[in-house]
Amino acid sequence: MTQLPAVKRVAVVLFDGFTVLDVYGPVQAFGATRVTTPDGTLHRFFQVFTVAERTGPIKSGEGPSTHADYTFDDVPDFDILVVPGGFGTRAAVNDEAFLAKLGAISRRAPITTTVCTGSALLARTGLMNDRPATSNKISWEWVLSQGPKVLWRRKARWVHDGNLVTSSGVSAGIDMTLGLIARHHGRDAARAAARNMEYVWHEREDDDPFA
Repeated sequence: MTQLPAVKRVAVVLFDGFTVLDVYGPVQAFGATRVTTPDGTLHRFFQVFTVAERTGPIKSGEGPSTHADYTFDDVPDFDILVVPGGFGTRAAVNDEAFLAKLGAISRRAPITTTVCTGSALLARTGLMNDRPATSNKISWEWVLSQGPKVLWRRKARWVHDGNLVTSSGVSAGIDMTLGLIARHHGRDAARAAARNMEYVWHEREDDDPFA
């Protein structure tokens, strides 16, 4: 039997007012990357958990809460960090304590990703300075004001720059995640994950109908 790939650990940041699909779009794509072994065991390629300033329920901008598994201080090692956006970013960009912890956890991450206005949060830490990135087009001017030294790329569904991967608004996080899956496990694995979700993947980074 072909050796199964090692499971990669994904930490998803939560904060008050995060956007639900910014979180659960990537979570679903990671979860859809799976194979069934000959003995019938389901093997997932990614293990996902959540992290926030406090454990317990964190209320989204759309209403439902999501449980934070770990705090920034006790989160275990991980391979990929996901930073969502949402209307809560308007307050979070001025929360120095939160930004300091976000910057610290991003420095631990082999790969940091952002969805939508999550790029504004990471931009405020300075970790995106002089690097190409994108974000939500509806909030474009506001996001740019949070990171004037970032090399913002407007026409992009997502932007892959080494250990930094940023995406456009909301559902673009799914496309970005599938691109990341393709990077680690091949394009066939990403297409299989999209098929598992019955999702039409924008496979090109510059395929941005909202730019």
